[in-house]
Amino acid sequence: MSSLALLFVGAVLLVNGLVLLGRIGARAAVPINLITGAGLVTASLVTAIPADADARLALFGAVGFSLFGVTYLTVAGGTHLGADGRALGWYCAWACAVAVVLAAINFAAGDAHIAWLWSGWAVLFFAFFLSGCISDPRFDVAAGVLAIAQSVTTATVPALLMIDGTWSELSIGWVAAAQGVGVVIAVASAARPRSAQSTAPAV
Repeated sequence: MSSLALLFVGAVLLVNGLVLLGRIGARAAVPINLITGAGLVTASLVTAIPADADARLALFGAVGFSLFGVTYLTVAGGTHLGADGRALGWYCAWACAVAVVLAAINFAAGDAHIAWLWSGWAVLFFAFFLSGCISDPRFDVAAGVLAIAQSVTTATVPALLMIDGTWSELSIGWVAAAQGVGVVIAVASAARPRSAQSTAPAV
């Protein structure tokens, strides 16, 4: 996943996290989901089409673009159609499994930085699955808080460090710890009652 694409993933995670927490309306988030989703899917096709059968890592990179791109397009379409979010939730369960595979592939390839990001995104997709498929506001809160936390720890900051050229110099321990802290904050937030919850599908 390119640094520029990753930067905008951070923006969408922030906005959709705020939707899940009821801070902004779901329809207000449709344009950024639509634009970013379309861009990511297009990028995945541009990456995948020229790749030959031996370009395994390039093709898996295209899979990464697609996971997020299709998610955001589905969020935009589901909000526009007034869908209840369960189909999106089950898609996120499948995306969680794929994210685990991508994490394992990157660990095996020796890219622990990206592997830890995919580990965090696997947890995030699982949180979206719970939010979309189980009618409990606590899961919306957990997913929303985790999305906001990961908009910083897995997207915005890593993207800026990649652009700066210092991402590979960052300690693996810091990258791994950031994922754990995000999960702890999300679980702790879910334990607190929240009055405002969004029922619209959002990721």
